[in-house]
Amino acid sequence: MISRRNALAAAAILFWARTALAEPTLGLAERRAIAAYRESRFPAQEKAIQDAAGFAVPVEVAWDQLAIPGDAQYYENPDFFEKTIFEPLAAALKEIGQDKMGREALRAKLTSIRIRYDEKTAPASNYANGLTFAGGVLDVNWRPFANVADAKDRVAAVTALLEKNL
Repeated sequence: MISRRNALAAAAILFWARTALAEPTLGLAERRAIAAYRESRFPAQEKAIQDAAGFAVPVEVAWDQLAIPGDAQYYENPDFFEKTIFEPLAAALKEIGQDKMGREALRAKLTSIRIRYDEKTAPASNYANGLTFAGGVLDVNWRPFANVADAKDRVAAVTALLEKNL
């Protein structure tokens, strides 16, 4: 039979394990910073992506996944979201849509873009491993604010995936 002391210890361990393994939640600072970014800077990024695609492709950003707890003070820095995710994506779409054939292929097969960050599956630097294209949805799973200088590698990964699937 389990003693009361052992039962309490087991309950404490179970509580600690659940708490330690739980996904981090966004605090007020992160939610405010995301709201400010979405209002002040994201519209220009979304427009650049859509202009590069040649049509108003829906851009869905999973902000609650893309935001990193504790990094709210960096969200307005162009290196955080823009140079690591939005600008390489726009550059790749511009490259694909550089001619009529590319623009028509994008319009015919690209139905939406989903941007997110899953710490467990996002690649550190092999950016192609963070991309999928299925059912017309380009899914981008990259860590923001990491390897900022790798813009060309990100552009190349998106371009290669789209060229293969369009």
